[in-house]
Amino acid sequence: GMLTTGQEELRHPDSSIIIMAYTNRAVDEICTKLIEKSIEFIRLGNDMSCAPPSRPYLLSSKVRNISKASELAAEINRHRVFVATTTALNANPALFRLKQFSLGVIDEASQILEPQLLGILSARTASGADAISRFVLIGDHKQLPAIVQQTPGESAVDEECLHEIGLHDCRLSLFERLAVRYSSDPTVCHMLTTQGRMHRSIAAFASRNFYSDKLREVPLPHQTAELADSPADATVLRRLIDSHRMLFFDVHDTDTGLADKVNHSEARLIGAIIQEIYRKEGSEFDAADTVGVIVPYRNQIAAIRSELAACGIPGLNDICIDTVERYQGSQRKYIIYGFTVRKYYQLQFLTSHVFEDTDGMIIDRKLNVALTRAREYMIMTGDSILLRRNAVFSRLISHIESCGGFVTDMPPASENS
Repeated sequence: GMLTTGQEELRHPDSSIIIMAYTNRAVDEICTKLIEKSIEFIRLGNDMSCAPPSRPYLLSSKVRNISKASELAAEINRHRVFVATTTALNANPALFRLKQFSLGVIDEASQILEPQLLGILSARTASGADAISRFVLIGDHKQLPAIVQQTPGESAVDEECLHEIGLHDCRLSLFERLAVRYSSDPTVCHMLTTQGRMHRSIAAFASRNFYSDKLREVPLPHQTAELADSPADATVLRRLIDSHRMLFFDVHDTDTGLADKVNHSEARLIGAIIQEIYRKEGSEFDAADTVGVIVPYRNQIAAIRSELAACGIPGLNDICIDTVERYQGSQRKYIIYGFTVRKYYQLQFLTSHVFEDTDGMIIDRKLNVALTRAREYMIMTGDSILLRRNAVFSRLISHIESCGGFVTDMPPASENS
C-alpha cells in the first residue's frame, strides 16, 4: 500500500514524498523495495542503525564530497524521495528549511503515539508553509499497539474538549483514534484487504474473526498451493505436519513442581516439531526464514533452546524464538505458537491486548499477530481445556477441530522418531 501511494504521487512532476516508519527494520524494508524498483532516494539516519544495502543512500554518504551550502541544497532538491524513521526526522528538522514535501507516508502508524508525530505534522518551511502538505497513515490497530510504560490511570484523559476529538487515553495512537472516528467515512479511511503472506487456509480464521471476513489473498502461488504426500517412512508427527496447514496439539502438562512460566511438555513437543521440519525441508532449510517460534515467556524460550541444543543439530540454534511483541512485522514459512500457560490466572497475560471494535467484534491483538506471521503452516501447542475458558481461544480451537487439525494423545517425542 505504501509503495503504491508513493508511486502514484510521483506521477506528478513537481511532487516529492517523505516515507517514514517507527522502526529501523521497517525503514530497511522500505529501502529494499525502493532499490528493487530503481527509485532514487535519500535516507536520514546513521550507519549504525541502517542495513548495509541502503548505506550508500544515507544523506551523509550523498553529501560526503560537498563543501558548499548551495551544493547541499541542490542535492536535497534534486531528490524527490526521502526515507526516515520518525525519530530521525524529528532529530533533523533543518531538512524542512531546504525542502517542502507534497506527501508524507507514515508506515507502522498504529505503533506511533502523538508526541512522536506532532513535530512532523506541524512542521513549517522557512516561508511558513506546511513542510508536508498531505499525510497518509498506514497501519493496523488490530495488531499490537505502541509500547507505553505508564499505567492506564496515568494515561487516562479527563479533559472534555479532548474527549470531543476522541482522545480518551494517551496510550492510543493518532492512527487508531482517526480510524475509529472515521471508520465509516470512505473519503478518510480505506481498508487494504489484499494480503500476500498467508496461505488462504491460515488466513481464514483471522479474516473471519478480526477483519469482518474482508481479507483476500493476491493470490501468490504459495497462498493456494495443495499439500504434498508424506514419504513412506514418515513418522506420525511428520504425517500430521504434511497434511495440515493449521495444527493444534493438545498438551496437558502434569508436572506440578515447575514454575508456571515453563511448560516442559510443550518445549519437548516443539523441539520434536522443529526437528521434523528441519528433516522435511532439507537443503531448503534457512534458520532465518523457515521456522519461527512464538511463546509468551522468556523462561519458555530458554526451555525450548535447551531442547534444541540437546538434539545436536547446529543449524537449529539460530532459529528465532521470541515473544509476540518481537515478532510483529516478521514472517516465516512455519510458525509454531506455544501458548505455554498452565494456570487460569495466566490467561489474563495472554489476552492483555484485547478490545471491542466499532462493529462489536472482540479483537485479540496478540493472537492476531501470532496467527498472521505464517506463510504456509501454523502450528500451535497448548492446554485446550484451559484455553477454551477464553471465548476467542475457544473459537480458534473449534475452527482447527473443524478442519481436522486438532491433535490429542500425541505420542512422546522419543516414541515418535
